[in-house]
Amino acid sequence: MIDLGDMTVRRNGTVICSVERLTVAAGQRVAVIGANGTGKTTLLRVLAGLETAVAGRCVVQAPRRRRVYVHQNPFLFRGTALYNVMYGLRAHGVGRESAETTAREWLDRLGIAHFAARRVDTLSGGERRRIALARALALEPELLLLDEPLAELDELGITRVTACMRDLEATTLIIASPTELPDGLTDRTHRLVETAPARDRQSV
Repeated sequence: MIDLGDMTVRRNGTVICSVERLTVAAGQRVAVIGANGTGKTTLLRVLAGLETAVAGRCVVQAPRRRRVYVHQNPFLFRGTALYNVMYGLRAHGVGRESAETTAREWLDRLGIAHFAARRVDTLSGGERRRIALARALALEPELLLLDEPLAELDELGITRVTACMRDLEATTLIIASPTELPDGLTDRTHRLVETAPARDRQSV
């Protein structure tokens, strides 16, 4: 599903993300860890197709339409939780009745069915995060990219999200900080290391 080799992203002449080698098979779940500034979020943006200044090998088999990226501060539209979860499905041409049924199923699986009629601006950060995840999972993506999905969640929320993710067939990359991931949630871990600025590397 993913094949990266000597992949770098530069901004203003400085390398902000560097991956010497990363391969992920279809269906695998991989945790991405590393200190602040190592480019974890940039890596997810590359895989989502949102970064264009990419050098090196970057092969992602999933078509852009089948990749879903959930930001660490997910954007939600005005309106109810149900509307937000339905939004992606409707944008992909799913009929209203079918979209509502699927959206309600994911809200229930994530333990937030009782928020369906609530306006999202009245919800906590952890509740909003679960709404965004429900919207992503409802699309049944081939590649799921999650930036700190367990941050701000209480114990029950973590349990619900973990149970859903363990059942997924989608290839999944998860940024693991600041919350440690539950045991068995991912198949392996990939660590990013801090890269020196391009000008420093060239002078060595």
